[in-house]
Amino acid sequence: MLNQELFQTVKTYVNEKEFKSCLGLSGEVEVQFLAQGEYNLNYVLKNRQKRFVFRVNTASQMQLENQIAYEYKALQLLKRSGVTPRPYYLDDQLQKIPYGVLVMEYLPGEPLDYRCDLISAASTLANIHGLASDPAETQFLIREPGPFTGIYNEASRMLVSYFKDPEADIEVRDLLEKALIKADDRRKGEKYLLQEPCLAVINTEVNSHNFIVNRQANTCHLIDWEKPIYGEPAQDLSMFLIATSTLWKQNYRLSFDEEQGFLNAYLKNSSWCPYQDTLFDRVEMFKYFNYLRAISWCAMAWTEYRKPGRLIVNQDTYQKIESYLQPDFIRSSIQ
Repeated sequence: MLNQELFQTVKTYVNEKEFKSCLGLSGEVEVQFLAQGEYNLNYVLKNRQKRFVFRVNTASQMQLENQIAYEYKALQLLKRSGVTPRPYYLDDQLQKIPYGVLVMEYLPGEPLDYRCDLISAASTLANIHGLASDPAETQFLIREPGPFTGIYNEASRMLVSYFKDPEADIEVRDLLEKALIKADDRRKGEKYLLQEPCLAVINTEVNSHNFIVNRQANTCHLIDWEKPIYGEPAQDLSMFLIATSTLWKQNYRLSFDEEQGFLNAYLKNSSWCPYQDTLFDRVEMFKYFNYLRAISWCAMAWTEYRKPGRLIVNQDTYQKIESYLQPDFIRSSIQ
């Protein structure tokens, strides 16, 4: 289904009586394109004074059979935090629209600015990671056998398509093969985390454009919950800080002082954390693996972007992918 065809299908869908009744809407529902990721298309629904985000999921990065239901359940769990979008509606039947559908709260604002929003982001992540929940509520979330092993396995899986691609850069392929060997050896360090685990619902994709900051309301929300797992909060913190995240949309690199200020602000809001004295070390340990994962994703996406018939294509993303797959960038990150 082409984007324009999907847009028309969404307009018809949201104006059906059954859908409007579920959300308490009356009259015509307007649809406007909002944004797209690599596996999701997002629209704004407007009805009188009400606004919603209508999210269409086209594929799963996690190899889940029902990706959109996984995200919906995560948002249901997280809504008590007050810093994530509230979910309102799920359609995972793939009938009227051939993709999973999620309707959630529309949050006005703008993406996080690393130059002035670090303290707000730290507070938001501390609220999410410190959310108390019954073990039964988190049972559906993916749990990795080990915090580094999970990332290593994911990176290995993503690199398969790149290693098989006859047009893949030979030098890049060699660097990534060596990085996997190095990561396999570094996995030994996770034994310390397994002995003293600090587990919570984590996002795993905390870049600037997954935050919405509303300066008038003095709020900061984390909005994209495509890949949550039950894991180490330090994984999120490390992902937030590394250059592959900060350069992704804003071409910004955090200074050492900015990193320290962010982590100190996080600790200030994390009285629940039992391992505050080791948090800085945990974050550093995750950096290599998060760099490996980010660059491995780029390698996989590079092969996918070149396949015909892909529904979602972001040209700026493709350019960034190519920049991250430069040998010098790889060497500076994971060598």
